[in-house]
Amino acid sequence: MRNELVGWDIGGAHLKACLLEDGELVAVAQQASPLWLGLEHFHRAANAILESLQPGAECVHAVTMTGELADVFASREEGVAALTAALGEHVGSQRMYLFAGHQGFMAATDLRVEHTAVVASANWLATALYAASRVRDAILVDIGSTTTDVILLQNAQVNVRGYTDCERMRYDELVYCGVVRTPLMSLGQYAPLDGNWVGLMAEHFATTADIYRLTGELPEGADQMTAADGGAKTAAASARRIARMVGLDAESMDGAVWRGLARYFRELQLQRVGLVCERQLSRGLTPPQAPFVGAGIGRFLVQELARRFSHPYQNIDDLYPVRDRSPSGFNVADCAPAAAVACLARQWPCIK
Repeated sequence: MRNELVGWDIGGAHLKACLLEDGELVAVAQQASPLWLGLEHFHRAANAILESLQPGAECVHAVTMTGELADVFASREEGVAALTAALGEHVGSQRMYLFAGHQGFMAATDLRVEHTAVVASANWLATALYAASRVRDAILVDIGSTTTDVILLQNAQVNVRGYTDCERMRYDELVYCGVVRTPLMSLGQYAPLDGNWVGLMAEHFATTADIYRLTGELPEGADQMTAADGGAKTAAASARRIARMVGLDAESMDGAVWRGLARYFRELQLQRVGLVCERQLSRGLTPPQAPFVGAGIGRFLVQELARRFSHPYQNIDDLYPVRDRSPSGFNVADCAPAAAVACLARQWPCIK
């Protein structure tokens, strides 16, 4: 019989899962799950992932989450309880274990309100703890569709100052800046156009997915959300959305202008994340040979940051026991927290 374990990462926009079989990661799945529109989207995504992974009846399920922040829930407590129960409907609560940060894993059936603080939004720590078990010193940068985590690993330990979202944002360990869903209006107030600075419209006209679609860096299938205008996900449509940020139609200027604006917004995002990396490196805890470990669908930006900071670069999927490295759909680096909870849970004494 196969020894199976599925790691789940329940986000507010995506549901991710990795299947661990006989100690090796053999499959990865991700589905759009816009929780702010209702739990029915979670159930649809869970069904699709289970259909894809086909875990056995005796499979154990290890879970981490950030989706409890979705405004469909009145509080974090409600969100953690609701998402735990929702996944339990699909896989059985008796086979589920929740990642509780430094406390390890707890049975889903033991969840109480007082556990919210350690269960909620802890997926970053799962990734960091696993990475620290594989690389002694590093700057772990996970750039996803919505957020960026910047975490120092020192002497095989996670060296951070925050735990909650608020604390982590205070210390620049969490930045609400990703490569798909971030509104362009959040990156700056002005953009260069025709030799002048033009104010940006404070409207949800375009997102970072439009930037990287025009630069050619957006990974295939990474943009699972509806576009800002509900329109097509093509280069022409992205150019149209970016043009609206400066109050123009795309047809009013050459396409090279909108590609230039995309490069400008890319630079703004790199500078924003780079300043966060500067702050962490200024703590003086990281040796110069420590790699930037890149995770998330935006890890192509981490490669650029490593180059700018003159550090080596390493993909996080090199740290995982991956059986099949063939590039098909999403891979382990895209869904690092799900892979991490799967690998960490396999070592946890209470999980059989």
